[in-house]
Amino acid sequence: MSALLQRARRGPGPLTVIVLVLTVATLRAHDPGLSALEVNVSGNEIAATLSVSPADVAALALSTVEGLAPAGDHSQAGAALRNLARRAVRLEVDNEPLVLESQHVESDKSGTRIRFVYSGLPSNTTPRRLVVTSDMPTELSRGHRQLLTITANGRVAGEGMLDAETTSLSVDLVAAAPSRGRQAWSFLSVGIHHILSGYDHLMFLAGLILTAVAVRDLLIALTAFTAAHSVSLALVAIGGVHAPPSIVEPLIAASIAWVGVESLRGRRAGRWWIVFAFGLVHGFGFAGALTELGFGSSTADVVLALLSFNGGVELGQLAAASVLLPIVRVCRSRPSWHTRLQPACSMIIIVAGTSWLIQRLW
Repeated sequence: MSALLQRARRGPGPLTVIVLVLTVATLRAHDPGLSALEVNVSGNEIAATLSVSPADVAALALSTVEGLAPAGDHSQAGAALRNLARRAVRLEVDNEPLVLESQHVESDKSGTRIRFVYSGLPSNTTPRRLVVTSDMPTELSRGHRQLLTITANGRVAGEGMLDAETTSLSVDLVAAAPSRGRQAWSFLSVGIHHILSGYDHLMFLAGLILTAVAVRDLLIALTAFTAAHSVSLALVAIGGVHAPPSIVEPLIAASIAWVGVESLRGRRAGRWWIVFAFGLVHGFGFAGALTELGFGSSTADVVLALLSFNGGVELGQLAAASVLLPIVRVCRSRPSWHTRLQPACSMIIIVAGTSWLIQRLW
């Protein structure tokens, strides 16, 4: 009894901490999501385009429509999203609400897009103050974020990231366009959020840390992974290469199961060419979020978006590694590391990767 009391006073051990972290990641396997809302003002005409990923559209359809739509049928999901968007997206110019004139919905494997056309702009004066409000982050999955871009007469008048706490953005339509620094920060923050909320990517990173026998092994693996996903992002942004999510997402899940098996077998993370190959796949997964946001119209805009977003992904990876690595190092100092701790963590990663693979192939 005294031994149990002493152990309780010491608090949870490193294995308990790792198991809790990985279990939470498994339970929260669904990415909170990122959508995009683009508002364009041209003279006295104003239109908006809402882009939502297939996962968020499907979740919305399940919560609002009884039963499942047949495979490939986007009608129910599109109807649910259209009804929600009609009341969730609101525009106001110079304190006067605009009237939604028409909606047009397009759906395919890449997601659903709704184009709004508004009326009510004054014809005898130049509109100045535009307020865009979107309740989509609060209506979709918890933690959902939405990148709002407002363009006026061919230039970006304002950008902002909306979430459950911040649901509107106000811009002066005749003011100067935002600086390059503000645009870079927008893409940087999106990259950080994407990696920290992408629990499958974090699980793969945890597996790489587990398989690394020495710091050199980990540095080689992370360098290969970073170089690979940077290549993928460049191929998408500059080369226009497209990898369908139906292929990318299962491969990401398979990579997680693979790194768990490598850890269970006691393999080193030094086989950098395999990590590089899987890094290419993860990079196309990252590129999906960047594609939804758009790259801009000029070469400078594309380069800025690419470098900033990729930098955000790297900062997110470093933040996650800085938390996981000290825990693993403490565990390695225990005699039970090879007999109990590492096998238990490896099995969690294998189970998570396999379950995600089955879900994404189903």
